Amino acid sequence: MLQIVLGASSMSSEPKGKIIAVGPADASAKTTDVVESIISAILDVGQVDVVGINEGIFLACSAVNMASEIAKVYVEDMCIAILEAPALAKSSAISMHLGQKQTWDYTKIAEQEEKGFQDIEEQTVSVSRSATFERLLTISLLRLARFDKIRIVAAGGSISDAVSLALKLTTGQISKDQVGIKLLHLYSIIMRNDPTKSIAAISIFLQKGIPTQFSKRQRDLIKKLESGNLS
Repeated sequence: MLQIVLGASSMSSEPKGKIIAVGPADASAKTTDVVESIISAILDVGQVDVVGINEGIFLACSAVNMASEIAKVYVEDMCIAILEAPALAKSSAISMHLGQKQTWDYTKIAEQEEKGFQDIEEQTVSVSRSATFERLLTISLLRLARFDKIRIVAAGGSISDAVSLALKLTTGQISKDQVGIKLLHLYSIIMRNDPTKSIAAISIFLQKGIPTQFSKRQRDLIKKLESGNLS
């Protein structure tokens, strides 16, 4: 796992922060190891960006979820994007900015968003390893042809596939209409085969006719990751 300290210069008004990047090579690492790094960064500088790349997306999400459950750690914002760089090739990525203050109640925001759906079941695309990516893409396009909004949901290792699917729909020039990401919601669900354990899950809300919006901080982070210049 790659952890890089970003120190602000004396002329900068930006606070110091850290980036913890979890890539495909780290996919077999322990979740608790990443959680330890998150909590250490929070204690050190009060904030951290956790980035999951390709197969490392699920581990990054699981670690953020666990850290937020056991410590005073909150997701302040998150985004997904395609990273294009020689060292990364063309990669799917998720970025989560964590701090110690709860800026948004994502559960309430997601519930409010769901209330605007005409048929929540029909407008939901559940991602699992039992369906091929091509099948999931076709189902999503069929749903978008009928509805202005859809929700892509996944849990466990399928989170990485859900992120890739959402990015293909919003940046892959495959949809007839412009489709943007309106909301990302990371949460926990109880495991079916063991009700004493929970697992990370994600809901990705897509809407036709809107672009995906990135904050300046998110755009700057994406540029840093693509350039490899994280100092």
